[in-house]
Amino acid sequence: MNTGYYNIVNSPLIWFACFPPVFIVMFECIKFYRQSRKQAEILRIDPELIKASIKSSVVSAIGPSVVVMATVLALITYVGTPLAWMRNSIIGNAQEELLAANFAADGMGLALNDALANGTLSLEYFSTAAFVMAAGMCGYVITSALFSDKVALIGEKFSGGNAELLPILTLGAVVGGMSNIVVGQSIPVSMNTLAAVIGAATMAVMKIIANKKSEAIWIKEWSMTISMFAGMVIAYFASIA
Repeated sequence: MNTGYYNIVNSPLIWFACFPPVFIVMFECIKFYRQSRKQAEILRIDPELIKASIKSSVVSAIGPSVVVMATVLALITYVGTPLAWMRNSIIGNAQEELLAANFAADGMGLALNDALANGTLSLEYFSTAAFVMAAGMCGYVITSALFSDKVALIGEKFSGGNAELLPILTLGAVVGGMSNIVVGQSIPVSMNTLAAVIGAATMAVMKIIANKKSEAIWIKEWSMTISMFAGMVIAYFASIA
């Protein structure tokens, strides 16, 4: 293990450098929450409905968060805790950051896993990985800065001014994006395919149960988390069987 490398990438100086972006994200989250509560009061939205929505969102996020944390642990072994923490806090896509870390290694002609095993990770790799990760988010930043205020206008253009069609278009975009990710992870056939199939089957079963027992709200709230865990656990045990 390269103790000198990890002493530097986990040093107080790196923590100090990585904290400001996280602080900004935390500030934005608090600001958005307060603004949304004020808007909810103006629109006279039932407070109980708001509480139910927050609870449902928190529960639904448990499953995806576990997957993200597992990937973050892998990223930490390459670039240390502060950078992995900061990148995941401002992007929220640990898989993409792990991919960027591998791109940096490939560009340097470095076999990342071998370097990790041999204890030969260097500060040159660390700085290159940090640069590649930062460059990778430029598209998000530029797009958000230029087009965030035009989202409503774009939606109106796509829907042809039909307000009822806009939610359908939005749902279709989400389903298309998620489907692209699932297909990309499921082909060729592997344990990932099994996990996707089991997760989808579990979700379908829970949806049927939720429709029959409308009073059992917890089934809808926990369906995504349970489905993801079911797919992961069964695929894992199948891989070691």
